[in-house]
Amino acid sequence: MQENVSAEADFWGNQERIYKSAYVSIGILVVNVLIFLACSVGADWMYDKGAMITEVVLRDGEFYRLFTAMFLHADIQHLTNNMIMLALVGAIVENYTGHAFYFFMYMTAGLFGNLISMAYEIRNNLRWVSVGASGAIMSLVGFVVVWIIVNRHQFIKNRGMVFRLLLLSIFVLQACFFQEGANTAAHLGGFLTGFVLGIINIVVLKNEKSMEGLV
Repeated sequence: MQENVSAEADFWGNQERIYKSAYVSIGILVVNVLIFLACSVGADWMYDKGAMITEVVLRDGEFYRLFTAMFLHADIQHLTNNMIMLALVGAIVENYTGHAFYFFMYMTAGLFGNLISMAYEIRNNLRWVSVGASGAIMSLVGFVVVWIIVNRHQFIKNRGMVFRLLLLSIFVLQACFFQEGANTAAHLGGFLTGFVLGIINIVVLKNEKSMEGLV
């Protein structure tokens, strides 16, 4: 009993330490919230100038939209779902990879997710207006999946981690694939980016750290 209490205290102590040093995750979250608030009180021109619109990107060369769309959200539910996922997973992955690699992965995944979305639109003759951070955030899920595969024996033995990941998986599936208007192509692109970079970081570069905050 005493050992269980000690383990639980260690877990929450790690959580507090990890979140206090998650500078990139916190910064991204704050920027997303501030931009949404600005759009809500009169700066809705940001949607016209920053949303992901394939036709405009290709016709006018406004490739910056591949990045700006990551920081715009359609409504409060869209923002809340994405920021919850960022808060739940972002700090843990950032602590594992380091700030620089984490920021690179986040931005690369958002970019690649939007490129996949563009290709899907063109192939299927669709016209979407896309906004949201979920493509970038799905890279975190892809990264964690690689870590679980590599550390599957540790994962199977830890019932607490299994339960936490089950809850996270349910939330991710609902937010990214069953939510109305979800851009599945962008989500898949982000996930694949995180999965590939996870292989590079964990397997190729032999990052054998424990996933603190998850285990």
